[in-house]
Amino acid sequence: MTETAPPAAAETALHDDAPPARVLLPVLVIAAFGLYIASLTPQIVTLAIRIAGVDPAGKTVALSGVVLAGAVVSILALPLFGALSDRTRGPFGRRRPWLVAGAALGLVGLVVTGVVPSAAGVAVGWAIASLGYAAAFAGFLPLIPEFVPDHLRARLSGLIGFVVAIAVLVGVVLGSTLVAVPLAMLALPGVVALLAALLLASVIRRVDRPLDIAWPPYGLREFVGSYWLRTGGDRDFAWNWVSRFLLGLTYVATQTYAIFFLTDVVGLPVDAAAGQYAQLTALSTPVSVVVFLVSGYLSDRLGRRKAFVVVGAVVLAAALVIAAVTQSANGFLVAWLVLTVGQAVYLTVDIAIAAAVVPDEAQAGKAMSVYQVATLLPNVGAPVIAVAVLALSGGTNYVAFFFVLAVVALLAAVTVLPIRRIR
Repeated sequence: MTETAPPAAAETALHDDAPPARVLLPVLVIAAFGLYIASLTPQIVTLAIRIAGVDPAGKTVALSGVVLAGAVVSILALPLFGALSDRTRGPFGRRRPWLVAGAALGLVGLVVTGVVPSAAGVAVGWAIASLGYAAAFAGFLPLIPEFVPDHLRARLSGLIGFVVAIAVLVGVVLGSTLVAVPLAMLALPGVVALLAALLLASVIRRVDRPLDIAWPPYGLREFVGSYWLRTGGDRDFAWNWVSRFLLGLTYVATQTYAIFFLTDVVGLPVDAAAGQYAQLTALSTPVSVVVFLVSGYLSDRLGRRKAFVVVGAVVLAAALVIAAVTQSANGFLVAWLVLTVGQAVYLTVDIAIAAAVVPDEAQAGKAMSVYQVATLLPNVGAPVIAVAVLALSGGTNYVAFFFVLAVVALLAAVTVLPIRRIR
């Protein structure tokens, strides 16, 4: 029997008076750029620069502590803020208070991070910023299943992937340009995020309304239950969550340990390895941009999602096999470009699938926030895999490391197959 999706299932969440797509989609993309440049730039480059300035002797340990503090705050806050966003009542709607107040709090946290003179202060500032952006994403992400029709979601997902790639590039340039002015280096992305959030809030002001339903009590039990992937009404959601988490593990682990591979296996000095990594980023960014845009268009035109997940994950696994077999700088360059293609194809339909498998449309905020946790947990899980494979095998067994990650990528393809609500 041929598997089919419920007709127009994802369209039912749209409000009758939703903003026209030609207006809403560009503004959502702008908001995504703002939120991602503010939340990703510190993790990629500016926190490292800031920590090196306040604690040069203990920078490695200090940076790990700062990043971990932010990740823990985000993982704990996202489901809570998502659920509270669903239940929010008042003249400012459900999503706008979280979107704007979250972006404002994120800016406050980045300002603190840029002015405090100690690593502990930087950790506090980044924790505040992480809390703020968890709230902002709790207001942003549910807008996609609520207001964007299913036949446009892969295109939107691809455009968001495109602006994330651009945000990373802009963030790296910003960090290198303003390295001597830490407050501006950290705060400017926060200002961009707040302005983008205000723009989106103004566009949805007429349609962002509280729901007139009786909400069940929300307490500790339901909060803890957010982390338990059940197989009842949210079965499809759970399978998709697992697939996204596994895919994230492979990419984050490869990205995190790329420089160590170049130094420990290829034999490059640290500065040369850093230069090689920068070259990889410069070469792969335009590739990812093209793949995001083309894949998003094709997925919406064909009405297919699973095929893009499977192809993306298999291509990513092939890239890791190339890296394992070649064990050279040129081989890793080829592997990185192939990996970029696979990641982009997969992530093109990432948000589109998440929006389609929301278990309860009235609680889209909670569901999309829990899904966002799947994108953060790999930052914690990747080091676990590295310790299990690398540290226990002498520290340089990258053949085993890349093969293990390739298997994980293939599991990401397999776990999307049981989902029934998408094709």
